[in-house]
Amino acid sequence: MRRIGGYLWFVPVAFRAMVQFDRDPYMAFSMWCLVIYGLLLLLGDWLYRQRAMQQAIYLTIQAVLVVAMIYDSGADDFFALLFIPLSLQAVYFFGRRVGFWCIAAFSSAMLFPLLTSENGPIFSLAMTALYGGLGLLFGGYAYAVDRAEAARQQNQRMLVELQAAHHQLQDYSIQLEDLAIERERNRLARELHDSVTQTVFSMNLTIQAARLLLGKDQERVTGQLKRLEELAASAMGEIQVLLTELRPHPVEVESLPTALRQLAVDFLRRHGLQASLEINGDRPLPQTAVIGLCRIAQEALNNVVKHSGTLQVTMRLDFSGEYLCFEIEDHGRGFDQQASTGQRGHLGLASMVERAHELGWELTFESHPGQGTIIRVANQNHI
Repeated sequence: MRRIGGYLWFVPVAFRAMVQFDRDPYMAFSMWCLVIYGLLLLLGDWLYRQRAMQQAIYLTIQAVLVVAMIYDSGADDFFALLFIPLSLQAVYFFGRRVGFWCIAAFSSAMLFPLLTSENGPIFSLAMTALYGGLGLLFGGYAYAVDRAEAARQQNQRMLVELQAAHHQLQDYSIQLEDLAIERERNRLARELHDSVTQTVFSMNLTIQAARLLLGKDQERVTGQLKRLEELAASAMGEIQVLLTELRPHPVEVESLPTALRQLAVDFLRRHGLQASLEINGDRPLPQTAVIGLCRIAQEALNNVVKHSGTLQVTMRLDFSGEYLCFEIEDHGRGFDQQASTGQRGHLGLASMVERAHELGWELTFESHPGQGTIIRVANQNHI
């Protein structure tokens, strides 16, 4: 592009010089200088990537050739147009400030040979001002083009970096998804071990006891069979709970209060659990937070049904303070926090802590034997 811009000025000057040469055969020196000037223009793109010293030598040689052509031709001012490509190259080589100083030097260099013309000093000064102004104009254009090219290259580099970052984020998202799947599998494995597996084991013991009592005590056999029926119903209920958790929960288009109300209705229908909801204030939440908090509430209500010994629970949403707070409280049998770590029936708390951590929230709980349990989820960075 820079080479084309230079030759757009060089070619008309060359044609004008050939016309002048036909009239004045003594311009042979000027023609040779013009040929050398044109050949050196081909070095412009190569010099753009070289050192400043080589660029300065190139511009000096070209300027000397232009001044020599003006002198040799009898101060024909059209040769001064050859300073325009040099003005473009000076700005490309050295930037706007130094490039404009070079343009000023070119204007001074063309003034002295033009003063030797027969047209007088006024004409020489006018032509110098005209060609100098053209040099500044096209030098400014060269600077704008150079900045635009640098901006385009910068944008291209940023695009490549953004694409690389996008691929990294995609890989990271896949890793997080795989990690979430693995955690869910581990949680379901713990739930199966804590509930269904233990219930089926109890069913097997009950069947063995009933077999031993079959011919000895019919009344106790009837009791064992009734116990077996209860265990089977309990196992079926546990399986239904796990299937419900595996099934996608329709909260994508719901607010958190609406989703919690629906969850309370589900637990009332399946387990007879009376879950009330208290809401203070209002604030929209991201869908990821709505889904995560619903899963935590579902886990907490499952624990109430299985371990608390009560069918009364209160859920509270507080949006009024500096941060959002979500609580689930029951007045059941509670447990000893110090002695409960890792025990069967309390591993669901670890699952809820993991879910809250994935959301960037904090889950705490308070419980004492005979005084119930409070599970609290809060996010101080929500506002």
